[in-house]
Amino acid sequence: MGFFSWLFKRSKPKKIKMGIALGSGGAKGFAHLGVLKALEENGISFDYIAGTSIGSIVGACVAQGYSSTDIFELLKTFTDMTDVKNIFMLNTSVLAKVLDNQLGSVNFEEMKKPFKAVATELDTGEEHVFDKGNVAMALCASSSMQPYFKPVVIDGVRYIDGAYTNSIPADVVKDMGADYIIGVDLSTREQKPSIISKIFPTYKSNVKEPWAKGYKFSNLTLHPDLSGYTSVSISSSNQMFDIGYNCAMKAMPQIIEEINALTYGKKTKKK
Repeated sequence: MGFFSWLFKRSKPKKIKMGIALGSGGAKGFAHLGVLKALEENGISFDYIAGTSIGSIVGACVAQGYSSTDIFELLKTFTDMTDVKNIFMLNTSVLAKVLDNQLGSVNFEEMKKPFKAVATELDTGEEHVFDKGNVAMALCASSSMQPYFKPVVIDGVRYIDGAYTNSIPADVVKDMGADYIIGVDLSTREQKPSIISKIFPTYKSNVKEPWAKGYKFSNLTLHPDLSGYTSVSISSSNQMFDIGYNCAMKAMPQIIEEINALTYGKKTKKK
């Protein structure tokens, strides 16, 4: 009897806390939705969510219970309102109203699942993680991509896009308590002179590789090949969705194997 009790105890599955870190990328965020669709189809959901820029907007919707299809329609509605021809006329007050309405005017503490958003403090060049206050305003701060938006001011502090300091916030998800983290990197990683220094000459940051934390703290980082697209490739939403979906499906055997290994205390083979 003692042997069988020991065997049952050893084989009892562990509850794994899943986390996802959704990266920056502007319109390339449609690839996030393809990734999420693939994960949904395989029964994978998340306990902890963090995002940067478009990743924060998608992540907040996930945390509030939206499906990938729901979020796709929301983003399409917003991008149809603000096509590329007038993107330079965008202001965060419009974005804030749309997001606040869709999310239910919630504060972080009221969200259905734990969620955090990453932005950059313009005057210090430091990363800022939002986990309190109005979610819609934090998303605007996290998504204040230059030169399309003006800095977002919250409590006297000016914020710009979190992509400048932490474009895939897997470390944030780790600190939230996740056991297994999937990071999603939408960047092309091309080393170009930052436009931010031209707009704000006094801006300084010590972060040379803002995607680094995503790879360091994720158990698996998905990197859809979006090299043929830009942050304003709004008309290519369906193609980018498919690229994200196919990328996630290709990695699905590895994801499932690693989750099962953590669940049942097994070792995985090195890839």
